[in-house]
Amino acid sequence: MRASTLQTKPLRPNVHARVPDEIKQRWQNAAAMRGQTLTDFIIVAANAATDKIFEQEEKIKLSERDQLKLAEMLLNPPAINEPMKDILTKYRT
Repeated sequence: MRASTLQTKPLRPNVHARVPDEIKQRWQNAAAMRGQTLTDFIIVAANAATDKIFEQEEKIKLSERDQLKLAEMLLNPPAINEPMKDILTKYRT
């Protein structure tokens, strides 16, 4: 999410966080380097972290789902169809 899009969105309830002064100063410096307000910087950074977490979780879910599908196919392989029989015959010769 870009800083410019943040300013056009309707405001939502506030979120408050207590952080050490050093961290707040670090965030403010980074925000300034990006030409953003501290609020916009935190929102963009939090959304980026959120996207990364969702992406990682989705990969894990897909991986688990794929593992189950593979195990099912190994335990109950599909019947060999005619094109596959032809390929096997050609391979063996």
